[in-house]
Amino acid sequence: MNTSILTKTLASSLLLGFCLYTPASFAVNLNGALGSAAGAIDFYRVTCASNTNGVTDNLKVTVRNLASVTSPLMSVQVIKGILAKNTTDAVNADTTLSPAAIVKGGNGVYDVRVNKAGAGAENYALTYACLNSAGKATGATIATVQNQ
Repeated sequence: MNTSILTKTLASSLLLGFCLYTPASFAVNLNGALGSAAGAIDFYRVTCASNTNGVTDNLKVTVRNLASVTSPLMSVQVIKGILAKNTTDAVNADTTLSPAAIVKGGNGVYDVRVNKAGAGAENYALTYACLNSAGKATGATIATVQNQ
């Protein structure tokens, strides 16, 4: 009988632990597409704000090219004031994201631009997260400025 109570208590504790688990960061995924023109650029504004995790330290962005191997490479630029970072997905149509572009600009508006290295229509997955200095998610909203 004691074993049954102990088993139920352990199972309940584990279930409660899984329910209360919060990942250190919460990234948002956005799928997009660029037209066939070589100079096509999608332009977003990400606004980072304080929340229960505190003040934003940085915006972290990655991109993944979803198109075939013959497509041009995809890149993303993050800009806030005089701060800027770039990253490129070096292999088309794989499951690996580009290295992260991280701009430590605090709360506020960040410009995010997605472009490609040549002509041809492209599909991409953009991942972004506003993070505090401990890597926990802060408030993030995104607005589309230009969609080519």
